[in-house]
Amino acid sequence: MFTIKNLSVSIGQRNLFNQISLQANTNEITGLVGRSGSGKSTLFRLALGLLTTEAGYKWEGDMDWKGIPLGKKPTPILQPVFQDPFGSFSPFGSIGELLLEPIRIQKKFTLSSKEKKEEWDKVETICHSFGLQKELFDKTKNELSGGQLQRFAIVRAMLANPEYLLLDEPVTALDVLVQKKIAEELKERNRTHQLGMFIVSHDIGFLSFMCDQLFVLEGGQITESGNPKEIFKNPKSNLMQELIRARSHSFGGDTSSSESSN
Repeated sequence: MFTIKNLSVSIGQRNLFNQISLQANTNEITGLVGRSGSGKSTLFRLALGLLTTEAGYKWEGDMDWKGIPLGKKPTPILQPVFQDPFGSFSPFGSIGELLLEPIRIQKKFTLSSKEKKEEWDKVETICHSFGLQKELFDKTKNELSGGQLQRFAIVRAMLANPEYLLLDEPVTALDVLVQKKIAEELKERNRTHQLGMFIVSHDIGFLSFMCDQLFVLEGGQITESGNPKEIFKNPKSNLMQELIRARSHSFGGDTSSSESSN
């Protein structure tokens, strides 16, 4: 279980969270919705051991995965997928080479011919499920689109054999067809491999399609939680009411691409 208990985080004079608490079930998909700049992504950086006091961050409270404390050092069983796919890959080397980085690190950079073939088979299988052709493996990140890179970022996270994925706005700024492909494949991996996920986003349509449980972050606190469809039907927090009103008056109509794929 991914657990946060009485967590407060600040940077400089700004308080991001004030004693927030939540529990996310191991094999489920959990979402956290909040305004842009509300600090949603900060939770991931803290869980991954990427926040530093040298950068001005201060925090107190507890965060753990199955009882393992988080925040002080990287935890490989948790794998992130960040919002900016271009920042997730080195400009040096082909995408195929970069996809093998997780297993090379786990094997201390020593792979036998058999292991390398097994890993390539796994790479090709997962990439195929995300609509990524083998011909793309020889390209560098600058030769690929944002949608292709985001799918490769998800594939690379899965190749690390994680117990849990942390996804930060995984479909933001992608076209609707790519959003649909990513959403459906993530749901399938959760169903067939019981791979749990925690997603932060402000796209309530995407979260409605993806999540078993949803938490609403507002003013540094959790103001609402529960089944997404029940929350959307009867929103109690000011933020959810505003987001639902905004969606019904959006240029794209009242149904997101993610919901339309349901």
